[in-house]
Amino acid sequence: MVEFALISTVAMMVMFVGIQFALIGQAALAVSQGASALARYAAVNPGTLGTNGTVTLPTAAQQLLSSSILTNGGADLTTTIASYTGTTTNTTSTPGYTDRVVITLSYSAASKIALPNPFFGIQFPTALSASDSQMYE
Repeated sequence: MVEFALISTVAMMVMFVGIQFALIGQAALAVSQGASALARYAAVNPGTLGTNGTVTLPTAAQQLLSSSILTNGGADLTTTIASYTGTTTNTTSTPGYTDRVVITLSYSAASKIALPNPFFGIQFPTALSASDSQMYE
């Protein structure tokens, strides 16, 4: 009976850690897919999100993102856009057809952490980011 109590405690801890990493992994996937969706949106609609710097997403762009990363009224998500001339690293404020847009999403996953951080030496990531690039159409 004592062995069952010890094993069940360890099994519960492993399950909790697995669930915690699943929550963080889902948020990381949503951030990655969101960066791709926003890059396509910005490439098709030049200037809608802006051309350079940190931007506030309009409602149409927010609808492309998973609701799981729009926590805290979207305050946990930071969107940065940069428009580059061709394949250079020179930014442009008037993107053309040969230029590209780079969208970077940064998400604070602190609200996704249910266990103490660190948990028995396991450090859970709280900052997630993804970037994607598309050519302007």
